[in-house]
Amino acid sequence: MNWIKSNPFVSGLAGITILLCGILFFLASKWGTQYEEAKAGFDDAYLGVTTAESIALYPTADLRDGKSKALTEHREALGDMAKLFDAYRPEKTENITPQAFTDRLLTANEQVSKAFGETALPENFFLGFESYRTQLAKGDATGTLLYQMDGVKAALLGLAEARPSALLKVFRVAVPEETGGNFQPAPNDVARFFSCEVTFKGSEQSARDFLDSLGATDSHYFIIRTLRIQNERETPPQVSDAEFETSVAEEATVAPANPFGDAFFEEPAVAEEPAAPAGDAAPAGDAAPAGDAAPGAAEPEVPAPPAAELDTSRILAQVLGNEELIVFVRFDIAMFLPSKELPKP
Repeated sequence: MNWIKSNPFVSGLAGITILLCGILFFLASKWGTQYEEAKAGFDDAYLGVTTAESIALYPTADLRDGKSKALTEHREALGDMAKLFDAYRPEKTENITPQAFTDRLLTANEQVSKAFGETALPENFFLGFESYRTQLAKGDATGTLLYQMDGVKAALLGLAEARPSALLKVFRVAVPEETGGNFQPAPNDVARFFSCEVTFKGSEQSARDFLDSLGATDSHYFIIRTLRIQNERETPPQVSDAEFETSVAEEATVAPANPFGDAFFEEPAVAEEPAAPAGDAAPAGDAAPAGDAAPGAAEPEVPAPPAAELDTSRILAQVLGNEELIVFVRFDIAMFLPSKELPKP
């Protein structure tokens, strides 16, 4: 006690320290218990989630059967759809000799040129394979080039049936095999595409017929990527471009200075015929022959010749525009790859 009285500051500080330590120990014990409880709850929840993720699901019989049926029907539908493209899926593209490919190319070019007839063709036309006019193709590329050539030939034969007025340009995108490369399909690719561009001039009907032929060809599957249609004439037709025709009867009755005729505003005067003198009557013995009209009777009207019919279609074409169209079409020839085996449900 004497020491406490002798050292009041030190003794007070020691007492406060002991009190604070007791409070901290109490709080630490209480918070530690709450932490242990929270930690235990978290461990139990984590263990439950981990266990649920690791075990297999056990659906009800109805749900399991419904899922199996849906997967089976979906698999069958995919198989039926894949069969629709078997005609565009060659089993194997066999290579031929470079000279045999050149001969096939020459024959195809002659057939297409003959089909176009009098239609103007581009200079040095060769189905887009102009580089092989003076050189041979690589032996490893002839199989792929042959399939592409047959596709271009089918498309141009369809264009020839559409009867355009001129074939302006044919461009073919080269394949990697031509330069020693290889085609590597992506994991999800189902087809290989050969691009081609055709530019021609013709009527609207010829453009429609050509586009219809691309969709109606059974030997190849065409996909139109780009289509551009432009009028041959950049300015619209004017009314003054039309040349209207008139019939012969209208030219005889209509004065050039007055488009409505001189008799449009007033009735024309009717000329009176002079009466025959009384002494000039025909003798009784000079009777008119049978079948002739009696004197003074109205003469039968002679029908006027029919007026020349106007060609209104030509006039309408001049007003609406009868110029041709310049059509640019970029399309792909799709060669479908071998179908993949679907995973079993």
